[in-house]
Amino acid sequence: MSEAMNGKVVIITGASSGVGEAAAHAFARAGAKVVLAARSREKIESVAQAIGGLAVSTDVSRLDDL
Repeated sequence: MSEAMNGKVVIITGASSGVGEAAAHAFARAGAKVVLAARSREKIESVAQAIGGLAVSTDVSRLDDL
């Protein structure tokens, strides 16, 4: 990813582990402001703290959470 991400906002669902977590780290390194969404608040808060992002506990399969 390039410097074109500086100042951009990226929202990642499933950011508590696996590909979502890796993407969150990559976007943060590229300068993006990262919003992490996942069902597990503890896990995404840990990732958000590590990258300086914002954690939002949500289940995208539930309409009421969106």
